[in-house]
Amino acid sequence: DALELEKRGISVRRTDISNGFVELLRESGFEADLLDPLTDDLADPQRPSTPYDGVWACACLIHVAREDFGMVLGRLAEVTRTGGRLHASVRDGDGEDISAHDDDAAPRRYAETYWREPALRSALTDAGWVVSAIRRCMGKPDDWWLSVRASRA
Repeated sequence: DALELEKRGISVRRTDISNGFVELLRESGFEADLLDPLTDDLADPQRPSTPYDGVWACACLIHVAREDFGMVLGRLAEVTRTGGRLHASVRDGDGEDISAHDDDAAPRRYAETYWREPALRSALTDAGWVVSAIRRCMGKPDDWWLSVRASRA
């Protein structure tokens, strides 16, 4: 996604909470920052006093625990300019799940939080985002997602 945004002339800050993914990006020649959106300073170290124009959080907020979700959304809003855009996608459903990918080359295990539209919309609004659309869309068969478009209040 970052490459496509850059092709369109958008400056991108690549971040990930996983050191493995950050290292993979760096090995591929990209600048990337290790960043925990719950606890780390979210300001861009290249432009510390400049708010972001937007946040692209495609399939990454699914890993934020429900009890931390509002705080993460609020922290993202705080570092985004008024009117700045948010694109996020989360899994549609109820509850939480632990996923495991037992690949010898890259075994991993992670938690996923599922959302229904009313609760998601409420969390976004409470965190300072104005929701313009939430679309339900299918990834793989029987793999439903909620795609969010919002702007900073």
